[in-house]
Formats: sequence, C-alpha cells, structure tokens
Amino acid sequence: MVGVERILQLLGYLSALIGVLSLIPFLDTWVLVLIGLGFVLGISGDRCGRYLLSNRLATVLSIGFFLLFISQATIANLATPLISLLCLLLSVRLASDKSARHLLQLFLLATIILAASSMLTLDLAYLFYLILLILLVTSGLVLLSFYVTDPQIRFGRGQWLVLLKTMALLPAGSLALMLVLFVILPRTQTPLWNFLNPKPSAMVGMTDQVQPGSVAELAHSTQIAFRAEVRELPAEVLYWRGVVLNRVEGKVWKRDPVIANEKLLADTKERIDLVIYSEPKADRYLVTLDRSLYINQVRHQNAPDGVSRVRDASRELSYRVQSQSSARSKQVGAVVEYLALPERFSGRLHDVADGVRRGKTYSEKLDLLDQFFLQQQLSYSTSQLPKTEHPVETFLFESHRGYCEYFASSYAVLLRLAGVPSRLVGGYLGGEYNRLGGYYLVGEDAAHVWVEALDDNGIWRRIDPSRLAINADDALVARSGLSIVSFKALTDAIQHNWSRLVLNYDLRQQFSLMRDMVGKVRALKKFESRSLLSLLWGLPILLPLAGWWFWARKKSRHERLLCSYRSFLAQAAGVGDLPADLGLFQLAKCSNDPRCQEFAELYGGAIYRDQSMSDETYTSLRQLLAQLKNNSAIQVALPPPHGDNE
Repeated sequence: MVGVERILQLLGYLSALIGVLSLIPFLDTWVLVLIGLGFVLGISGDRCGRYLLSNRLATVLSIGFFLLFISQATIANLATPLISLLCLLLSVRLASDKSARHLLQLFLLATIILAASSMLTLDLAYLFYLILLILLVTSGLVLLSFYVTDPQIRFGRGQWLVLLKTMALLPAGSLALMLVLFVILPRTQTPLWNFLNPKPSAMVGMTDQVQPGSVAELAHSTQIAFRAEVRELPAEVLYWRGVVLNRVEGKVWKRDPVIANEKLLADTKERIDLVIYSEPKADRYLVTLDRSLYINQVRHQNAPDGVSRVRDASRELSYRVQSQSSARSKQVGAVVEYLALPERFSGRLHDVADGVRRGKTYSEKLDLLDQFFLQQQLSYSTSQLPKTEHPVETFLFESHRGYCEYFASSYAVLLRLAGVPSRLVGGYLGGEYNRLGGYYLVGEDAAHVWVEALDDNGIWRRIDPSRLAINADDALVARSGLSIVSFKALTDAIQHNWSRLVLNYDLRQQFSLMRDMVGKVRALKKFESRSLLSLLWGLPILLPLAGWWFWARKKSRHERLLCSYRSFLAQAAGVGDLPADLGLFQLAKCSNDPRCQEFAELYGGAIYRDQSMSDETYTSLRQLLAQLKNNSAIQVALPPPHGDNE
C-alpha cells in the first residue's frame, strides 16, 4: 500500500523542477540559489515532519519579493523581473508545508512559470517540458481529489493501476485538444513574448555600405543568416543576392536609392522555387537566390536592380522566391552613375586602368584585368591585414592579401577607370546543404561581395574577383555548397522544423491550411451524382446492419469480467490462454487460493442458476478479482493437455 501524500509531494517537486529548467540560463545566481534552497528545505521538512519556514514567515517573504519586483519592473524590462518573482514565490512554496491548498499552488506556479518562460525562450526543449508538465500536473490534480477527502489515504497495486490509466488518459485528451486549438485559434504576426521581451536585432549582416574591413568581422561569426528550402543545386549557382552598392565615396561603397531603370530578362528554362527562413537582423534587405523573378508571402519593395526591402527584419521572416540563375538584367537609360569615381586615386591605379582600356570589347577588357590580378599573386585572407588609409592600393601593390571586399572593390574601381560601368553586390556565397531537412544552412560567415559589370550589349554580368586569388580553391571551398549528413544535421533539421511549423505558424499559414481543406472538399464534387445518390439510398440499409453487427458482438459486463478473470489466471499459470473446456469450478481446484472457489460459486450461482446478475453480486466479483490481482503469490497448476476433465 502506497500513500497518496508521498506521491503528491514527489509530483510537486518534479513539476517545480520542470517549470524552472528552461529558465536556468536567464535567472540571476541569487535567484537560482534561493530556488535550490527551497528544494532542500522542503524535502528535509517532508522527511522530518517539521518545516523551518512557517506559513506566516512564507507570507512575509512573498510580500517582500513582490515589493522587490515592483521596484525593478519597468515597461522596457518587465519579463525578467516578473519571471524572477514567480520563481521566488515557487521557492517559498517549496520550503513550506504541503497541505492540499499549498500543493495546488505549487502546481499552478510551476505551470505559470513554464508559460512565462516563453517570453525568454521557445526552443524545442520547451515542447518537451510542456508535455511532461501536463502529465505531472494532471496526475497531481487527480490525486488531490482523493487527498482532500482523506490525507492518509493509501491505495493497493490494483487501485494504482486503475488510477494510472485515468491519469494517462486525461493528459492525452488535453494534448489532443491543445493541438486542435493551436491549429484553429487566430494568432498575431508578432507573438506576445516578442512584445514584452523583444529580441535584439542581429548586429551582423549586409548593410547599405561596404568598406574593406567590415565583412572580415563576419568571417568567424557563428550566427545563422538564413535557411533556404530547395533542392540541392550546383555550387556555381549559390550566390545569394542582398544589396547592390552603386556609388563610391573615397574607400566606401554606398547604395544610392535613385538609380536608373533596368529590365529583367528571363527565359523559359527551368526555374528554381525555394522558401527562405531568415533570422532576425539589423538590415532590411531580403536575401534571394541570384536572380529572383518574384517574391511573395512577405510585404516588400522591389528596386530595378533586384534589391528587395522589407519594413522590419528584426524578427524571423519566411517568404517564397522563384529564381532563375540564367536570368539577366538589361540596363535601360543612362549609366553615368555606374562610372562615377572619387576625386583622388593613385597614379598606379590609373596606369593599370590604361592598360585595361586598350581592350576593344568588354570581354577583352575583362581578360586584361584578370591577367593583372593573376600577375599580382593576390592571396585571400581575413586575418593580419594592414591598416591603411588607402586599402585598395595597399592590397594590390604592397600586401597582396585581402578578402572579398578588397578583391571586389579594387576590381570595380579599375573597371570604372577603364570605362566599364560596374557596381558591387553584397550577399552570401554557398552554404551547407542539409539532406535530412532538404535545405541550405547559410551562416553569417558566408557573407560575400562580388562585382556586376555592364557588357557591350547593356547586360549586367556577374564577376567574382575572389576566384582570382592564388588560394581561392582552399579559401572558398567551405562556401561552395557542401552537403552534410550527420548528427548536427539531424538536430538542426529538427530545430528548423520546430521553428517552421510551430514558432512561425501564423494567420497566413492558417488561411493556407483552410484553402487546402476547402480544395479537398470541392474535389469530392468530381464524383458522379448517381454514385452519391446510390450511397445515400444505401445508408438506411447499411446503418441497421452495422448496428446489429456491433450489438451482436458486444459483450455484457459479466462476460467482460469473466474474460478478465480467466486472463489473470492464465498469466498466473504462465500460459497465453486457458483451455476453452476448463470450467470455473475445475479452474478453482487448480488454484491455491480459496477466493477462486468463492468467485466460481458467486458467478455460477448468478449466471447458471438465476440467469441474471445483480449489482451487488457484480460488485463482489470485481472486489474478489481485485484482491486476487493484488496477491502476487497465487499459483495455478493446470491439468495435462489430455488429462481427465471432471
């Protein structure tokens, strides 16, 4: 016999632990110490029957913690003090006595704390904690209904099994209802926890200006820029377009919003459909696979040069893109802004540009410029770069070391000096393809800058000068679209789907789900009307037949009781099923327990003589069966298979 009180106390401690587990990285050390002290004092008080923290002192402490919360809480900082207050109240309740009312408060506080933790974190572990807490709290509430009636109540093994079935069924129904409500209830685009505790925007990402030195800070970043759900693509296609920089001022490239018009030239070749999930960032540019034909599912503004902007990118975004790697953009109108240069340039740059200008065509000029870059033996590097007032000249003629911004900036400047309109494009290169999730994972360390130049036909062509580095194969291999299948890929795929299906599930996806359901319902109209009428005419015949079949197969309550009794004795005998011809009285003789004989007499007297079973007899039989199941020493010796059945 196990007492309900001990089980309730255990459920209370487990619920409190689950409630605060996800908050450990966010709570102050002194709050964590008080929570741990609450567990220690509560467990020691339960064991010795005396609690150091009386109810009056617990009330005083709770009031003090509330006043502390009032002094710390502000509109800008509300979530953290509120959660700390809840945890401190939980520690007070843990350290005090465990009456029925206090246990109920303990369960309630643990539930509120886990719900409040969503203001700070909503990673995949939150779902695990939520399901576990629902199981614990529901079980605790069921047991509390017995504990209130009799604090000393105890249950036997059979009674605990019945209770466990009930306590498992209720949470299952709650979780099913929770899933249905999650799908159908309306929700806002910005969750409540983001309003009360807004996430800081990422401090990395593409901006509207580029200066040699800025992308180097991203080279060692571990932050994720975005994920792109798409089939695996060739490495040379993986240029993710972000921002176009068309004006140079000194050593800084910037974006001028007033730009000439362009016309996108697409063909009938295969197009690439993808869904991009962007992490929160400081800039407002949407990243797309170069070049995008259209973007939907997010409000944005398109510029003629293929740059797309949103109003706010400080939260997670998801949008659909259709791209075509063979698409090109044709310049319409003047291109003078793409030839503009700063006032000062060294004579060495003009000498190089004069040599490039000797080329008659666009292709010849590019070949001459490529030859110069190769002759300089330039190396791709993001570390130990000299600090100078003239980074382009230092890179080309002195250090011969730099990263993508050095290569792209110097290349574009020389093209403009040689009379070729050019501009910079900032974005990302490559990415790791997760075959388990079917998407590319692109980190901030994949930030990249390349060049677009205008050819003789007025078409913008992509050029990546970083490929001219003597160590380009080694330096850029990590960005060339690697495919990974590992434990890391599995965990990232799980986390991605958690964000996609749960965290980013919003009103737009609800409408999409409703449209799909309506479409499936309308598809049913394709059936011929005669088939539907035949089915409707057949229902009056099929329904009575089905009802009769289920009624004929349904067992009465005494038949179910007998099946349970024989199943238990078969288990005691160590067999799967008892012989069908083994009667109740003969089965009682095979048992060493006199209650089996009593069961046979009661059952036989009710069924075989009176042809009916009263409620009193049925209750007595159930009690006998429960007593038998609680007796682990019962033995049943069955007769040989061909023995004499008397």
